[in-house]
Amino acid sequence: MNCGVILFAFNNEKTDYVKLANASAIRIKKWLDLPTTVVTDNPVTFENCFDKVIIIDKPNYGTRVFSDYDARVNWYNFNRYKAYELSPYDRTLLLDADYIVSSNDLKKLFDTNNSFLCHRNAFNLVDESLTVSNYFGLFNMPMFWATVVYFKKDIVAKSIFDSMKMIQNNYEHYSNLYQFTKHPYRNDYALSIALNINSGHFINSKEYTIPWDLASVVPENKIVKINENSFEVFYKDNLRVIVKDKDLHIMGKKYLEEIYEI
Repeated sequence: MNCGVILFAFNNEKTDYVKLANASAIRIKKWLDLPTTVVTDNPVTFENCFDKVIIIDKPNYGTRVFSDYDARVNWYNFNRYKAYELSPYDRTLLLDADYIVSSNDLKKLFDTNNSFLCHRNAFNLVDESLTVSNYFGLFNMPMFWATVVYFKKDIVAKSIFDSMKMIQNNYEHYSNLYQFTKHPYRNDYALSIALNINSGHFINSKEYTIPWDLASVVPENKIVKINENSFEVFYKDNLRVIVKDKDLHIMGKKYLEEIYEI
């Protein structure tokens, strides 16, 4: 049974996501010892670390304000549901390109019997005053994060990804139903609704939940690289913490690009 990682990378006017994905593939190989497939519209011309490159048309996009750039940018995050059909692996780890692998923790997911796993909760690594929302909509529906997703090629996972496709195609309806803002499109919301639908609206979150929370660095907090496995995160009043051997979701793309430049 073959295992691997799949990344989606579509560049916009501010961020070179292909470059981020390539740097991520290096870390994935080092700490997880897994092959990486990238899905992109951009033929990779530089020397890369991907085991496979899948070229597809650039998906639709929304716009979103990124505070680290202090600008509104195009956000090509549609069609993530295609991970199931495009993955060349029997067991797949789907990662956002802004996720830094610094441990072998995610390798443990391949030893489970679960068909589908993701994070139920995320937390701000350093600053509780800048919260990370784990609920969405008027009714505070539990939110599952699409940043890290593990799945098998089986009927359960296929049903979840098919539901995500259906939700994307009818996103305005679901935004009205759950009472959340329809712009920009959020894979986290689509995933959360898909899991709710596939559990008959009586979701047992433990069935789908990675058994640790998602450590996040929000765009307002600067992060710099110390060495390959250590980072320094700055927060209010120039306080700082050093993080070592910890996987991180780096929500500020500008800081992540600077890390990979070193």
